[in-house]
Amino acid sequence: MEEHRKPQFPPQTQPHQPGKEYVMRPLPQSINPEYKPSDKLEGKVALVTGGDSGIGRSVCYHFALEGATVAFTYVQGIEDRDKDDTLMMLAKAKSCDAKDPIAIATDVTSEENCKRVVDQVVSKYGRIDILVNNAAVQHYTNSMEEITEAWLEKLFRTNIFAYFFMTK
Repeated sequence: MEEHRKPQFPPQTQPHQPGKEYVMRPLPQSINPEYKPSDKLEGKVALVTGGDSGIGRSVCYHFALEGATVAFTYVQGIEDRDKDDTLMMLAKAKSCDAKDPIAIATDVTSEENCKRVVDQVVSKYGRIDILVNNAAVQHYTNSMEEITEAWLEKLFRTNIFAYFFMTK
């Protein structure tokens, strides 16, 4: 009989999305202290949507370690503190050849906003070599009856449309 592993961290919930990483206890581990960078992304410019926390933060951090100049999006107001924490992490991790990281407040569900983000990154850094479409929402429900039309549209605009708009 296989022994069941106990969760390493206590369950945590937040009543609204996007979640705030800074209120989690213990804090999620965004970095791998054993990671050995090898300048794989030196001279590259990366744009990461939802880069202020979670997987996005980890991607931004490790891209910076690899030599990339990093720009990321976040939700203004709700994610300001996580954005500031990520910018500090990136400033410490960036190589001397990389340009300073930037955080861009936007709602990625709008095609116009996605175009504005891309234009801003290209204007500041001259190009985008890497795009990571990471911003997403996810809600747990007990039944389909709980899913409203507005909720479904927000889900598709964030998790599907935004990826297309940003890539376009």
